[in-house]
Amino acid sequence: MTTSDTTYIVDADGHVCEPADLWERALPSHLRDQGIRLRWNEATGYDECLVEDRLATDRGLVGLGNAGESFDDFGRGRHYEDLNPAGFDAAERVKVLDSEGIDLSVIYPGLGLKLGGIRDPELATWSCRVYNDWLAEWTATAPARLRGVGALPMQDPAAAAEEAHRIQDLGLVGGFARPNAYLDRPFQHPAYTPLWEALEEPGLPLALHPAGLADMPGASRALLTLMAPGTHHALILLFDQQMTLSNLTYGGVLEHHPGLKVIVLECGGGWIAHWMDRLNEFEESYGWTTPTMSLTPEEYFRRQCWISFDPGERTVGALAPLVGGDRFVWASDFPHSDAQYPGVVDELREHNEGLSDSAKAGLFGLNALDMYSLPHPA
Repeated sequence: MTTSDTTYIVDADGHVCEPADLWERALPSHLRDQGIRLRWNEATGYDECLVEDRLATDRGLVGLGNAGESFDDFGRGRHYEDLNPAGFDAAERVKVLDSEGIDLSVIYPGLGLKLGGIRDPELATWSCRVYNDWLAEWTATAPARLRGVGALPMQDPAAAAEEAHRIQDLGLVGGFARPNAYLDRPFQHPAYTPLWEALEEPGLPLALHPAGLADMPGASRALLTLMAPGTHHALILLFDQQMTLSNLTYGGVLEHHPGLKVIVLECGGGWIAHWMDRLNEFEESYGWTTPTMSLTPEEYFRRQCWISFDPGERTVGALAPLVGGDRFVWASDFPHSDAQYPGVVDELREHNEGLSDSAKAGLFGLNALDMYSLPHPA
């Protein structure tokens, strides 16, 4: 484990594999048969994930925990419980952090990425509570190495505001939502105001984490039939994030909640300077259609937003002067299928060797500590 500021390494977005029966076991009895649950399909050889009365995915669970494996076997069925043990067990995860040279990993869900697709607000609220309680216990086994980001039941904004307070009490370091319109309600809707206030007051960040599923309104549902095979995951996450970040900006949320911290995750970071230029330009010509904006989109981003780069991206050095290097973090996505493992920190160093020492220190770890309001190492 490293100790100096210049080499302190924080993975701003890792993932966990929750117990397969977590919600069936912990939800109130009248909701258990509608929560997230897995069923083995003998005919296909896959675990299937069901949410309410719908099949959420029939074979996508493999990608939640096969980091380091050959993609040749990616499409073959297997049991969820047979995925990488470091996705399930906190002690095994710490061993991975040690071997990779990562000091701290901030944890997001695996199966829990499907929480946003729940349509019943009561079920969504209880399902997020179950996940948050479990995650707080899981990360508490190694609090110096693992910290968690809680789930927000955006289907009920008032309940989400209450859960934001509970998230803080549990010791979790932020609240996540998918960058999609929950129950057809985009993020600029005034119903979310109590939630923005609940996050803003203690400085808990709103972490926008996409899933690329068609269970919510967004790019996956709208564009799936228009996309060539293989392009889906590469583009869908980016499209949803660009739209939601734009809605928060043009919709007046960042204007009216200057203390709201927003994290843009898992869609790469190289596009953010172009987004700034594009929205700056169109705010000038179409600003008459928007709520009052006292800053440019670029200035809002620099004031209260962060974006995560993949370890292999080549544009951090070029974009830092344009965007502000203190707005950049990196993420491993371990143990998901697109994680570079082993060797993720080596890849990060290789692609950013030209950065100054201070820029490296920020990107590698210190920016993430600031983003999550965690102390710098001594």
